[in-house]
Amino acid sequence: MLKDAKTGEDYTNAANAFERIAKAETKEWLPSYYEAFALILSANDVSDAAKKDAVLDKAMEVAKAAEAISPDNSEIVTLQSWITSMKISVDPMNRGQKLGMEASVLTSRAIELDPENPRPYLLQGTGLFYTPEQFGGGKDKAQKVLEKAVEKFNSFKPKNKLMPNWGKERAMSLLEECKK
Repeated sequence: MLKDAKTGEDYTNAANAFERIAKAETKEWLPSYYEAFALILSANDVSDAAKKDAVLDKAMEVAKAAEAISPDNSEIVTLQSWITSMKISVDPMNRGQKLGMEASVLTSRAIELDPENPRPYLLQGTGLFYTPEQFGGGKDKAQKVLEKAVEKFNSFKPKNKLMPNWGKERAMSLLEECKK
């Protein structure tokens, strides 16, 4: 269901399905992880700032529930960083500095927890890509990090087919944009 989702509604339906699974499988972190992941993706289709904030707040709440089951999990911390970054987009002028620092700390922690996980590098590179040069970002800085992300993706092997395995295409696409 998640793999085939294309619209915000599809992602919301997937999130609801994972929520039901999480309620049944209370000792497993992956259902909550994928619920939060689907909520993040559904937020991309929400234009109203207050509604987008509400979806992202729920995603963070669900990610924290996953973290309670599986603490110090790089994949979950990566999602928390992504959610935090997306909250910046709701109100960049007022949230950029504070939430940018929070997202950066979370990304660094995700890397520290698992230096071989490619997804935190993708988030780090994405952040640099969309941060203006005068604020420490830009394509040149993003390129180096995205090259590392792609390198990590090329050698990454999930422990099983249920484990997170997203982001490689996005990393390669952003890397190509950096080279233009």
